[in-house]
Amino acid sequence: MLIQRWFGSLVNRAVALVTMVVLVTALIVTGAGSLLSRTELEQQARNQVATIAELVALELDDKLRRRLEILSEVAVSLTMSETALHGRARVIVQQQVALQHEFDGLYLIDTEGQVLAEYPEAYEQAGLNVSHREYFTRVASQLTPIISEPYVSNYLNHPAVMIAAPVFNHQGRFIGALGGAILLEGDNFMEEFAGLTIGESGYLKLVSRRGTIITHGATGEVMVPVGQENPVMTRALAGFEGTVQTRNSAGQDSIMSVQQMAQVPWFMVAVWPTREAYAPITRASDSFVWILFAVILLVVPLALWRFRRLMAPLQTLGIQIQERYRGTRTTPVDVVGGREIRKAAEIFNTMTETLHQEQKRAESILGVLQEGVLMLDADGSIRFANGAACRFVGTDDDCLGRNFFDMVTIETDGKPWHRTDFLQGEDIDSLYVILRNRREVEFDIDLTLLHIRQGLHNEQLVFVLRDDTERRREEQRLSWEATHDSLTQLLNRRAFTATLVKLLGEASKHDVPSVLMLIDLDHFKPVNDQGGHLLGDDLLRRLADLFRDAVRHSDTVARLGGDEFGVILSSCGLGPAELLAEKIRAGVEALRIEHDGRSFGVTASIGLTELTTRDSGPREVMARADEGCYVAKSRGRNTVVMVPVPPDSGD
Repeated sequence: MLIQRWFGSLVNRAVALVTMVVLVTALIVTGAGSLLSRTELEQQARNQVATIAELVALELDDKLRRRLEILSEVAVSLTMSETALHGRARVIVQQQVALQHEFDGLYLIDTEGQVLAEYPEAYEQAGLNVSHREYFTRVASQLTPIISEPYVSNYLNHPAVMIAAPVFNHQGRFIGALGGAILLEGDNFMEEFAGLTIGESGYLKLVSRRGTIITHGATGEVMVPVGQENPVMTRALAGFEGTVQTRNSAGQDSIMSVQQMAQVPWFMVAVWPTREAYAPITRASDSFVWILFAVILLVVPLALWRFRRLMAPLQTLGIQIQERYRGTRTTPVDVVGGREIRKAAEIFNTMTETLHQEQKRAESILGVLQEGVLMLDADGSIRFANGAACRFVGTDDDCLGRNFFDMVTIETDGKPWHRTDFLQGEDIDSLYVILRNRREVEFDIDLTLLHIRQGLHNEQLVFVLRDDTERRREEQRLSWEATHDSLTQLLNRRAFTATLVKLLGEASKHDVPSVLMLIDLDHFKPVNDQGGHLLGDDLLRRLADLFRDAVRHSDTVARLGGDEFGVILSSCGLGPAELLAEKIRAGVEALRIEHDGRSFGVTASIGLTELTTRDSGPREVMARADEGCYVAKSRGRNTVVMVPVPPDSGD
């Protein structure tokens, strides 16, 4: 809500727009520059990592190659008999000072794989049999110098790599092997490679093609299998060589470069986390954010000050327009400010004058209308009312300024409507209500309602009130005529049948059954023929009064046509109904009319039957009651006959 109110000001919107333009422009420029810089920096970082991997791999290759060559040359120089080799083994090893500086351990091994001599002797490997070692089996079978796969040495189980060369006698027969061990965790060039870093968090990793980590600069792991979660490492085991961006074993986005080695089936992996590799961009972005923040702190106050100066005339115009609306200002608004504001003021003055003239014309038209037209504020105060509206609310003079809902009450279907009902509801096209004014005068009203600016603080309601009394009376008259007999004022056959259908549908709900009574007048035709139709009509009216007075208010009496009448006795039961029928029969027989010295009267043949749930419809019930009338006439008329309900066929 506070944000909406703040953005409701044009000044604040303009400032927000300027700030947004500055931000968007800066972001676009920075984004484009950052994208270009990032692309270049990424390439530089990839090249740097690839170069490091290549240089380290080449240097390691060179160190291994040089040690392999030196060891091979010494092995060639040891050409002698096997006996001499066994006898001089310890001396030979002690004399190899150059090899002692290049290797962590030096060993002379016979053809059976037994260590004849070693340096340093502190390792205590002399006398051990290494024929099962991979490096010995390869040298003995290939008869060429080799660099072994990493293995766990016999010396304190330290991981090591063995460079070995065969030793021959003068006849070229294999008599043993000279081996130089390089400890993977020793103080040597392998340790130097493991300790190299790229930046602060980058590292190197040396892995054999068999999937064993030889050195790991980040974790220090040695002689552990390579994890299969990184697809780059999987490809490297198959011979891949190149630089890609992926995730390292710690889950960090990194640049990873793989360089296969030439001397051994190993590969060097250089890893540099992108967080550090792209750190210059991050630092530049941080600097940009602070600069942008400072610019906004400078631009926003300046923009606020300037826009408020520009919009001050518009604010004054708004106040003057509101004064014109409330009626506290009668003169035109001031035409000041910028060109657009002056133009708006001129248009408002022109429209106000035009509307004033139109309002006068509309008021003159509304004043002669029969419909009441009112305009109310949200609190119910009358802002406009024509003469007909003031008549409805019960005032002889002008009703402007008074509260409409304090002067009238409005009801529809017995439910009162209050101010909040109209405010919170929708527009109303036509609502039939009863309006009672302050003088207790009631009007049948056809009400129309229109909301103006619904839900706002300046909401208004427009009521149109049409006096609907005559139309409703006419509707009531037509409705009454459609359901009543005009001569006797009783219900007609249509209304009687509708009531019968309703009671048949409710038969299962009542413990005491309702009863249908049909009354057929005897000897009515002679009354018409001898006394005239006026006398016959008078007799029918008196009989109707007799029937109406004999029954309860809840019962139904109807003239079904000619001299036939029907009575529905609701929840009466056949016994009481028979007593009532006898009373009616006696009353009909006793009714006499004197005319021209003669006495006229009739009797009644009455048929009775109950309404049950087994009746399929009014025709079935009417047929039973009519059968009772027929039997009564056959018995000499002027009698009551009860027709029982046929037993259920399922009984």
